[in-house]
Amino acid sequence: MRLLRQFLFFLVVIYSLASCTTYKQLQVLQGEIDTARFSTVKVPEQRVQKGDQLSIVVYSDNAAASSIFNVTTGANLNLQQGLPSSSTTTLSGNLYEVDNEGMIYFPQLGKLKIEGLTKEGIGAVLNSRLKDKYLTNPYYVIQFLNMKVTVFGDVVRPGVYQLSRPNTNIFEVLTMAGDLTYYARRENILIIREQEGKRVFARMDITKPDVFNSPYYYLQQNDMVFVDMRKGKVNGSDQAWLRNASLILSLITATAFLINIFR
Repeated sequence: MRLLRQFLFFLVVIYSLASCTTYKQLQVLQGEIDTARFSTVKVPEQRVQKGDQLSIVVYSDNAAASSIFNVTTGANLNLQQGLPSSSTTTLSGNLYEVDNEGMIYFPQLGKLKIEGLTKEGIGAVLNSRLKDKYLTNPYYVIQFLNMKVTVFGDVVRPGVYQLSRPNTNIFEVLTMAGDLTYYARRENILIIREQEGKRVFARMDITKPDVFNSPYYYLQQNDMVFVDMRKGKVNGSDQAWLRNASLILSLITATAFLINIFR
């Protein structure tokens, strides 16, 4: 029986070590949060990237004059996408897709370079071509339409998620993906972003309140979020081993109990 007890103790220790995870490893925003330090919110302006789709509506003191810049016909869209005007591609509304050169095709004005610009920057470009020449007191309503991020790695529901508004933060995006798994490394989340034709890699530690001041706290369209796993994550074969060990442990415990009864 002494040998049996030692074997049981050995299995319990191995099982515990293999599945051990501390409470602290599962926490986010650990420690005290300096509310004064993090009270100022710095929301970056969304900038145009290649492949973005935007809605641009032009207004001015003269509605009739403005209307000629709000006609986005199927032919206009085909031209900006490099398709013949006879193509069957038709979309309604003031939709503009940024081409591989960072440009859009705008009614009456032709191609405009807008890659890297904010909404304010797009308005400035339009003003330089329209204000006082075609329109009096023009203003513009500009929206990003195809904002999305990709979340993968150790999250419950990896996938591509559409964003309803610009500058959604990292916690909102992780919530969309069903939150982090048990084994996710909360201190090692990788953000992959494309900026000015270059791919940028940055790592975030969401266990630290400093995450609020990270330039990657607010995500941008087309960002990719990769959640790494801890080294101690149990792989498929280890899980099977643990299940088998647990079953063996249960059988041995039951056998020992019966032996003690009928001894």
